[in-house]
Amino acid sequence: MDTPFFKSLQSSHFSIFKKEKSVLGIDMGASSVKLAQVRLSEERAVLETYGELATGPYASKAVGQGARLSGEKMKEVLQDLIRETGATAEEAVIAVPLHNSFVTTVEIPRAGTTEDLATVMQYEARRYIPIPISEVVMDWWQVPDAGYNAESTVVTPAKTYTQVILVAVPKDVLEKYRMVVTDAGLKAAAFEIEIFSSIRSVIGRERSGLLLIDFGAVSTKMAILDRGLLRVSHSLDKGLQDVTVAISESLGIGFERAEILKREVGMSASAEYKEVMKVIGPQVDFILIEIERFVVGHTRKHKETVSKIFLAGGGALLPGLSDHIVKKFGVEVIQGNPFSRLEYPAFFQPVLKEIGPSFSVAVGLALRGLK
Repeated sequence: MDTPFFKSLQSSHFSIFKKEKSVLGIDMGASSVKLAQVRLSEERAVLETYGELATGPYASKAVGQGARLSGEKMKEVLQDLIRETGATAEEAVIAVPLHNSFVTTVEIPRAGTTEDLATVMQYEARRYIPIPISEVVMDWWQVPDAGYNAESTVVTPAKTYTQVILVAVPKDVLEKYRMVVTDAGLKAAAFEIEIFSSIRSVIGRERSGLLLIDFGAVSTKMAILDRGLLRVSHSLDKGLQDVTVAISESLGIGFERAEILKREVGMSASAEYKEVMKVIGPQVDFILIEIERFVVGHTRKHKETVSKIFLAGGGALLPGLSDHIVKKFGVEVIQGNPFSRLEYPAFFQPVLKEIGPSFSVAVGLALRGLK
């Protein structure tokens, strides 16, 4: 297990820090690159700088459009972002996209020791990971029994199996990101699958059944948690960029104008935006229907419930989206604010709260780096 992806995720709050340092969290998304630099000061996580650059213009596309950039172009974006934000940290924790990763929960015979579990998982992993084990970096985490609490683990003797969360990332994917970061003059201190970063920065100490939805430009990520631990995750190849494209095609306007309309109108019920809503509504509902299928499939199988929904990602900023999801699912919906984990000057609060969901991954990565 070369890279521990989530050993530190047993608790979603940061632990007692022992020394002072600064670290970058870097989220290289499809439509933008986001950066958050956090400093450890007197056992507190302090926000030093943050920023975002759209990738579209680097590929002769509009702001908000997803772009597949070469390693050289991505390095250019990252260097420009570092310069514009004034970031000074040399170490960075890098996000790995969920769609480039493998995350699942497996059931195995209860192992007697940690060594026994390691032996079993090396064998079991070959049954679940679709590419050769030699080509991935792999890790796992044993799910505590239902009697788990912060002080103890209760083992039910009658159980003959245990659940283990298995994660793996292809080595060539990690190397691609490592090269970009290294070429930009930084040290890649660690990698983390993006959904775990969002969990750390957004969820907090919640212990009940939760659904986290990360609305990106070209994909939507979702994860169900129980007792603070990830139970299942899924990535849908449809994001809020699809809404912009639909507006552009339906109204015969350019992508940039459609993007502005999307951000201004959102899920508005105003009569003056009726034509725009005819386009936005079905697009958003398609994503929500897929999320509902994901949730229902898991809860029926495992007899678990979802009592709250947390939103992350830039798409979560769509006006009216939270209220629309409340009507759809009938539970409390909370817009994630990762900056609430950090200290910063009070006058920054309005702006940081407004843009918070966009930086869920970047802030979560930076907090991981402080551990």
